[in-house]
Amino acid sequence: MRNYHFSRKQRQLKYLVKKLSTLMKNEKENVKSEIKRIVDKIKFLVTQLNGIISTNKMQKILGTLTLLIGVSFANTASAQYFAYPTTNPFGISPGYTNYTQSVNLIDIDNDGDLDLFTDSLTYSGYYSIAKNFNYQENIGTANNPIFNTPQLNPFNLSPVPNDTSMISVRHFVDFDDDGDFDVLSNVIYQGYYSFISKYRYHENIGTPSSPNFSPAVTNPFGLQDSPNIEFSAIGDIDNDGDFDLINSSLDYSSGQITFFNFIENIGSNLNPMFTIPQTNTFGLIPAAGVKSPELTDLDNDGDLDIIFGEEYYGGSGQFTYHENIGTINSAQFATAVINPYGLNGSVLDAIPTFEFEDLDNDGDLDLLTGEEDETFYFENVGVQQAVTYECINYSCVDPGTGNGTYATLLACQSTCIAPVTYDCDWNGNCDTAYGTYGQYATLVDCQNNCTPPPQTWECDWNGTCYDPGGGWGQYPTLNDCMNNCQAPESYNCVAPGDCQDPGDGSGNYWSYSSCMTACPIPETYDCDAVTGCYDPGTGQGLYTSLTGCQANCNTTSINSEDLANFNIFPNPVSDVLNIKSDKEIIKIEISDILGKIILSEINPKNSINVKRLQKGIYSIKITFKDENSIIQKIIK
Repeated sequence: MRNYHFSRKQRQLKYLVKKLSTLMKNEKENVKSEIKRIVDKIKFLVTQLNGIISTNKMQKILGTLTLLIGVSFANTASAQYFAYPTTNPFGISPGYTNYTQSVNLIDIDNDGDLDLFTDSLTYSGYYSIAKNFNYQENIGTANNPIFNTPQLNPFNLSPVPNDTSMISVRHFVDFDDDGDFDVLSNVIYQGYYSFISKYRYHENIGTPSSPNFSPAVTNPFGLQDSPNIEFSAIGDIDNDGDFDLINSSLDYSSGQITFFNFIENIGSNLNPMFTIPQTNTFGLIPAAGVKSPELTDLDNDGDLDIIFGEEYYGGSGQFTYHENIGTINSAQFATAVINPYGLNGSVLDAIPTFEFEDLDNDGDLDLLTGEEDETFYFENVGVQQAVTYECINYSCVDPGTGNGTYATLLACQSTCIAPVTYDCDWNGNCDTAYGTYGQYATLVDCQNNCTPPPQTWECDWNGTCYDPGGGWGQYPTLNDCMNNCQAPESYNCVAPGDCQDPGDGSGNYWSYSSCMTACPIPETYDCDAVTGCYDPGTGQGLYTSLTGCQANCNTTSINSEDLANFNIFPNPVSDVLNIKSDKEIIKIEISDILGKIILSEINPKNSINVKRLQKGIYSIKITFKDENSIIQKIIK
C-alpha cells in the first residue's frame, strides 16, 4: 500500500542524507563516484516523496543539502487520470479463489522494484480449502515490471491448517518499524446466518532483503473479533507516526448496512496497541452494501483520502472516493464522488481489493485491483486524453489513453460486432454461441460434426425405462434396463386397515407400516351377552361408539345350555325374522348402529316383521320373562 511504501522511502532518504553528509567530508578522489550515485538516489526519492510529506518535513530531512545538491520540491497536487483497465498484465497469474482476492504490491526483497502477492486456493477433500500466499517476484525492472512464475508460500509464509475462513485479505505493513514488511490480514468466517471477523498477523523476523515470517498470531496488539464482515484500510490517519485502521464493517443483521470504524493506534510505531472501534468518525456515515476501503493520497495534496471498491449484483460496480478536506493531522472526509479521475468501476462484479502504487515508476500512482480469479490494472495516464474508442469484448469503450483504434463511437460500433459461432449440444443439435466462444465457426461445420448421441437407458422412479438423451444413461440396451428396472414398493390406503401396493411405485407411502399407521381400522363395538362390549378389530362392529354399545348391551346370566337352544334366523333377513327359544319372550327391541330403538314389540310371538326396515346393520335385544336378555347383530 502506498503510504507504507513511502514510509520506507522516507527512511531510505534519511539514511542516504546521513551517508552523503559523511562522504562529503572525505576529500579522497575515490569517493566522488559514490557521492554522485547517492546524490542521484536522493533526487529520485525527493521526486517520489513530493506531495507525500510536508514541505517543512522535507526541508528538515535535507537540511543544508537542499542547495548543495540542487534539489527543489513543492507540495502541490498533481493531475490524475486513469485509463481503461487491462486484465492480468506484466505476466500476472492471479492464482485461484472463489471469493475476494487480496493483491499486494511491495518490494519484499528490497531490490528496488515492486513484487506481487495474490491468493491461491487448493482443495483437499470436499470442503477443505488451504489459502496460500501466491508470490510472483518482479524479474523485470522498476520501470517495466515482469512477474515471474508463481511461488506458493515463500519466506516461511504458510496457510493456517484446517482454516475454514471464507475470505482472507492481506496487508503488508512495517508494523514494528524495524525496516521490513510484516503481514496483517482481515480473516472472515461465515456461520449459519452469521459472520465473525478476526485479525491474523505474521511478523517478519528476517531482514528487508531476506524476509522470514513467523507463524500466524490471531488478534495481535489488542485487536478484537467482530460479528460483522470487516475490511481494513491501514495508514497514519492522524499523522502521529504510527499506523491506524479504518474498517468498513457490514452489519448483516441490520439489513446489510456498512458502518465505518476508526481503530486508533495508541501505542507507538515500535509497539502498536489499538483502541476499541470508534464508529462513523471523520464525517463518514453508514451506507448500504459491502465496501472494500483503501487509504491513499489520491489527489496528491499531502493527506490521506479514502476510496472504496464496491460490487453490484446484476449491475456495474463502482469506486467511491471521499476526499480528505481536513488536514494531515485531522482528517475530515467529503461526500462521495463516484468513479473519480476516470476510474471505471463497471468491471467490478465481485468485492475488489486494491492497491495504489507507481507500478511503472513514472512518478504517479497506478491502480491494481483483485477480485475472484483475475486482476485489473488501471494505468495513471496523467490527464484525460482525447476520446477514442477500442473494441473490447465486442463493446466499444474509451481506453482513456487517446490512442484507441477508432476516432468515433459510430466507427467502432460498425466493426465491433460479435461473430456468430455454433456449439453442438448434448442432444446433437447445433445452437448459436456468443462471439468466438462457439466450437464451430459455421453452422455447416457444426452440422457435419454434431451427431446425436447413442441411445442409452435409465430406470425412472416408477420402474419405467427411458432414454435420457446425451448418451449418459446407465444401461446400454433396453433389455439391460428392463431386467434391472423395478418399481420400488409403495402403498396406498384403499380402505381403513387395508394397504395395497399399486405396483408402479406411485403409492403415497414407502412402507407398509407407515401406510397402516396413516390408515388405521376404526374402532367399532359388538355386544357379548356375557362379557359386554368389545371391539372385534375389523371395523365392522355393530356400534360405532362404545357409548352406543353400552346403552344397549346388558350382560346376561343365561347359561350355555339355554344359549344352545337359542337361535335367530334367517340372518341376513328380508321380511320376517324368526326366533327360536325354550324361554318365554316378553319384549323385542331393534336398534340402529347409533343405538336408537326403531322397532319394538311387547309379548311378541317367536317372530317379528322387519320388512319396513332399510337395508343395513341392526342390533336385536330379546328380553325374557326372567328379565335376562340377549343382544345380537342382524343384517337386513
